[in-house]
Amino acid sequence: MNIIANNVVAKLAVAFVAAAMLFSFATPAKAATVEELQAQIAALMAQISALSGGDSMSSAACTFTRSLTIGSEGADVTCLQDYLTPTYFNFAGGSTGYFGPVTASAVAAWQSANGVAPAVGYFGPISQAKYNELAAMSGDHDHGDDSSDDSDDSSDDSDDSSDGSLSGEASLDTLEIDDAEDDELEEGAEDAEIGTVTIEFTDGDAEISRMDITLDNGPTDVDPWDVFESISFWVDGDKIAEENADDEDDYLDEDTGELRFSGLDIIGEEDEEVEIVIAATLAGNVDTGDLGEWDLTVTSIRFFDADGVATTETSGFDIGTAVTFEVVEEGVDDELIVKTSSSDPDGTTLQLEDDSDSDWFMVFAFDLDTDDSVNDIEINTIPVTFAVSSGTVSAIVDDFELVIDGVTIDDWTYGGADTATRTVEFDVDGDVVIDAGDRVTAELMVKFNSLDLGNEGMTASGTLTSAQADMIDAEGADDLDDTQTSGAASGDDHTLRTAGIDASLEDTAASVTTGDTDDDDYATFTIEIEVTAFEQDVYISTDPSVSISYEIEDGASVATTSGDRTVTLTSTGDEEGSAFEITEGSTETLTLEVTYDPSVTTSTSARLDLNSITFGSSSGSPTGQSWAASPNETYRTAVVTIVN
Repeated sequence: MNIIANNVVAKLAVAFVAAAMLFSFATPAKAATVEELQAQIAALMAQISALSGGDSMSSAACTFTRSLTIGSEGADVTCLQDYLTPTYFNFAGGSTGYFGPVTASAVAAWQSANGVAPAVGYFGPISQAKYNELAAMSGDHDHGDDSSDDSDDSSDDSDDSSDGSLSGEASLDTLEIDDAEDDELEEGAEDAEIGTVTIEFTDGDAEISRMDITLDNGPTDVDPWDVFESISFWVDGDKIAEENADDEDDYLDEDTGELRFSGLDIIGEEDEEVEIVIAATLAGNVDTGDLGEWDLTVTSIRFFDADGVATTETSGFDIGTAVTFEVVEEGVDDELIVKTSSSDPDGTTLQLEDDSDSDWFMVFAFDLDTDDSVNDIEINTIPVTFAVSSGTVSAIVDDFELVIDGVTIDDWTYGGADTATRTVEFDVDGDVVIDAGDRVTAELMVKFNSLDLGNEGMTASGTLTSAQADMIDAEGADDLDDTQTSGAASGDDHTLRTAGIDASLEDTAASVTTGDTDDDDYATFTIEIEVTAFEQDVYISTDPSVSISYEIEDGASVATTSGDRTVTLTSTGDEEGSAFEITEGSTETLTLEVTYDPSVTTSTSARLDLNSITFGSSSGSPTGQSWAASPNETYRTAVVTIVN
C-alpha cells in the first residue's frame, strides 16, 4: 500500500509561475501591491475571454464545507479551481488542489466581477453563498443532500477529480472490515482504534476520495454525538482525516449516525492493500445509560481511476457489515494483581547478631501487575503479613521497609495485636505509579533486633494474602474497588541464627537398578548439599538416623518405613569421632544416599525428600541445633518408577 503525495509538485509549479508573473510585471506596476497586480491580471484575462466569446465559467459543481484561503488544499480546492478555469484561473500546472497566490488572485477577480466585497481572495461564507446563487441560476449546482444520490457520480461531489498520476481502469477487488484488537474503549479515550478497513484494487490504480461510515448503538437508540467527539482515519500511523462527531449537524444522516469523509486523496496501487484504521475520540463523563456496544459500518466508498472515472460502491464486499466495539466507564478495566515473584528469595539462614541490630535482609518479594489496565495505577497503601515461629513480631523486628520498583517506602504501622503474626501496612502515599500493563517487584526488607539465645533457630516469613490484596488502596482513572485488586503471594521460611550452619542444594540424582529376578529392582537416590559453618565449629553425626530427617514419597503417600532401604551419609569434612567436623567459616559437602526396594510386585513411583539436618557444637553424637530445608520442594530428587 502506498499513499502518494499529490500536491508536492503542484505546489512547486504554483510557486514558480507566481514568481515569474511577479517578476514580469514588477517594473511597470511599482505603485501596486502584489495582490492588486495579481487581481488586475486575472480581471484582464476575464475581460479578454469575455470579448472573445469564451466561456465565462466552467460547469463544475462543488460542495464547500469549510472556508478556503492561502494554504488550503484538497478536492474542494481542485473543484474551485476547475470552476474558475479558464475565465479567472489560468495556471500552467492546471488545477492542483493547492490554494496559493494564483488561486487567491483568481478568487479576488471573481469576487470583483460578481459584487462580493471585500474582493481579497478569501473564499468564505459570503463567497460560497454567491457561488451557490450563481450555480443555482445556471442549473449546475444541487443544494440538496447528496448522501443518497450516487446514481450520477460524475457531478455530485467535491471529490470528482484525480491527480493524473494513476494508471489503468481500476475496480474494487477487496473491502474488508475487521474488529479492533481491543474492542473496549473507555470514556475519554483519544484516537482509540474501533475498526480496520482493508481495501485492494485490481486492473489499475485508484484514488479513494470518499468514504461514508455509520455509528449505531442498536435498539438503545443512543445519540452518537453524546458519546463521540471525533472520528479519524489513519494510514501507516498518520492521521489523514478527521471529522467532528459531537454535534448532530456533523452527521450526514443523524438518524443512522452516518459520517462522510471527503477529500481523502488516498492512492491505492493495483493489487496492493490499503489499510485504513478508523479511530474514535470519546467524550469524558458519558452518561451511564449511553455506555454499551456500538456497531461500526462502512456504507459506501468512492474512488477514481486513471481516466477520472468515478465509481461509488454502496453494496457488496463488507459494505454494510458491522464490527462491534464497546464504550465502557473510564477505569473499568483498571486492575492490580498480586503475583509470586521470581525475585522472592529461597528459604535460607539469616545470620543475626546477639548484641546489636542486624543489617537489612530481604525476606519476601512479590510482584504487582497492572495487566490489562488502560490507565496507570497509583499506590496509596499496601498491607503485608510478617510472621515468626515463636514470640512476638515486635520483639524480633527492629524496622521494616518495602521497596517497590526501586522506590523505598519506610512509613509503616502495625495492625492487630502484638503476636507472632502481624499485619504491616505501608503508607505509599502515591509515591509509586505503575504504568498501565507493567509488572513491578516489591521487596519486603527487615532489620532484626539482636537475637536472644532462646530464639536461635526460629523462623520468619512474609506473606500477602488474597484478603490483603483486596485491601490495597490504589487508583487508576478512579479508586480501585476490591474486585479490581486481587491475587496473593507467600514467601519461604527463613531461619534466624547468630551461629550455626547455612546450607544450599548442590545436586540430586535418582536411578533404578534392574535385578536378576522380576521382583528385585531398586532405586538409588542421592542429595548433595553445601554446608557452611558460621560463628562456631559445627559437628554432624555420621549416623544418619541421628543427623538426617528424610522421607521417601511413594506415589501419593509418604512411605517412611515401607520397603527395604539402606541409608548412608558422607562428607568432605574431617571425621572427629562419630561426627563430621565443619570448622567456622568453612564449607563442606554433605551427601545423603538412600537405596530403596519397595518390596512389592507392582510398579512403584518414588522420590527422596530431605527435611532437616541436626547438628551440635561438639563431637560425639551432636544434637541441640537444626537446619530446616526450605523450600522443601528444592531439596528433593526426581521421581523414578520401580518395576517389580
